[in-house]
Amino acid sequence: MIKALLIAPYPGLAETVKQLRQQENELYINIGIGNLEEGVKLARQAEKDGYDLIISRGGTATLIQEEVSLPVVHIDVTGYDMLRVFTLVRGMETGVALVGFPNISQGAATICNILEFDVKMITIQSSEEVKGHLEALKETGYTLVMGDVVTVQAAEQVGLRGILITSGKEAVLTAFEEAKRIYSLFNKIKKQTAHIIGAFQSLPLPVVILDKAGNHIEQNRFYTEEIPNSQLIESEAAQALIDKVGKKQTTDWRTIESNGKTYILQAFPIEQNSSLIGTVIRPTYLNETTSHAINVKSKPPHVPIIGESTMAENLRNSIRSYAKMADSIWIYGEEGTGKETVAQAIHFERYGQEAPIIAIKGDRVTEDDLRLLETKSAYTNFHKGTLLLQNVTRLAPAAQTLLIQLIRQKPEDAKVISVSDFDETGETLNRELYELLAETTLHLQPLRERKQDIAAFVHYFLADFHANQGSETLGIKTEALEQLQQFDWPGNMNQLKQAVRELSVRTTGYYVDPEVVKGIINSRTSYVNAANSPVISIKGTMADMEQEIMKRVLAEEGMNQSKAAKRLGINRSTLWRKLNH
Repeated sequence: MIKALLIAPYPGLAETVKQLRQQENELYINIGIGNLEEGVKLARQAEKDGYDLIISRGGTATLIQEEVSLPVVHIDVTGYDMLRVFTLVRGMETGVALVGFPNISQGAATICNILEFDVKMITIQSSEEVKGHLEALKETGYTLVMGDVVTVQAAEQVGLRGILITSGKEAVLTAFEEAKRIYSLFNKIKKQTAHIIGAFQSLPLPVVILDKAGNHIEQNRFYTEEIPNSQLIESEAAQALIDKVGKKQTTDWRTIESNGKTYILQAFPIEQNSSLIGTVIRPTYLNETTSHAINVKSKPPHVPIIGESTMAENLRNSIRSYAKMADSIWIYGEEGTGKETVAQAIHFERYGQEAPIIAIKGDRVTEDDLRLLETKSAYTNFHKGTLLLQNVTRLAPAAQTLLIQLIRQKPEDAKVISVSDFDETGETLNRELYELLAETTLHLQPLRERKQDIAAFVHYFLADFHANQGSETLGIKTEALEQLQQFDWPGNMNQLKQAVRELSVRTTGYYVDPEVVKGIINSRTSYVNAANSPVISIKGTMADMEQEIMKRVLAEEGMNQSKAAKRLGINRSTLWRKLNH
């Protein structure tokens, strides 16, 4: 039998139910008496005691529904109930009003209109509103009010006559039938939900469901076992991700560090316009070495392709074309020609920010790293995005074999892009791997072959430094720009960017002067000369020889200060200070 608790807001309803429940074969009905908050207390206890459902009426039923997870059946106020109470007040010469919750006032209004009863209708949303309305009615001459228990009790307090709208046997029997129907439906839903919950709990990934405020609504067993504390999901980065997904109603990714581990969070709206956000947490299981060798960019930004030359326009067109192709791409060119920028532009053109870039550094990654990536990390859940291979020619032979397997297992909607300083691999790269990676090739010209674009790069870099580093330099004088255009820039765009950064620091006014540029160019010319010199002069002081060594290494590394500093065994700031001392 269905175990139900009927919570009666007034004793008369309890008496009616006692008479009618004897006729029921499917419902086992216990009765409790309590209005509003008292009724809620009874309902909470019923939930603990294993009842299947609750039956109540009016504002009490509404309050109970908000507080418990059991199904709540409402005893509706029927037309018969309204006719009975209107018969009681017919002939009253003083004003009559009805004050009640919507489930009472709306039905009463319809009856009044049909029968042309002159009754003032006042709809309330909470019991706190009742007393104020009754006092106002009293001041305007009303002496009698109809309503639910809360209305009648308040009427006595303010000195009005209250008439309770009671529920007759017709309404109670209808509620009994509704209880059977709802229980049957609820049982079917419970069975379906049990399957869904079982699947949710068995997912082999940590999953948590949150509301927009970041509060936990539900989490699966794997989350409980694998995520030792709530610091990860409560971190500022995770909360920013949840907030963004809640507002935009689109799936988004983020890589987060917590307790020395790297996690990939994928958040998604549970349903359209829902306030619930599902979050899949993917531990990458990457050790410290791996985290430097493999990097996941969860929401790569758009990067502009700078320049107004024909070469720049052709490059933008190529990016649009390559983004549509399924073929792998081998991008090659000198150090500093923007190969990774172009790779990211192709990714953004194809996927926007809806898919990640998994970047693998060939000069750092190990066989173990690739095995972990294949079996335990984000790659197993990598449905679309870009696999970006850097310095792939420096991979060890065994690692190259593993990479072949990894690429062959990639999902259909994943793009493979390799960036290299070389267009030919010689004997350093497995031929099968090269053919997998270079189905299409793209060559990027050095800056000396596209000097028309130097002006655009300079203005872009100055604007970037002004916005992000607070530089006061707003532009460059024509003669100064011409000097930059005459230099060959062996380090290409990277070297030019470093030079413009130095110019913005050294410039005292709003515009870069030719004299400042001349000094910068001369220093870079000396670096090139030092690199081309077969020997290092031992004339001069120790500091002079140190300067010559640093200039040579910097030139050999394509003016890349990070690489030069690493090779010299010092940090970038020390290199910068010594070169500019």
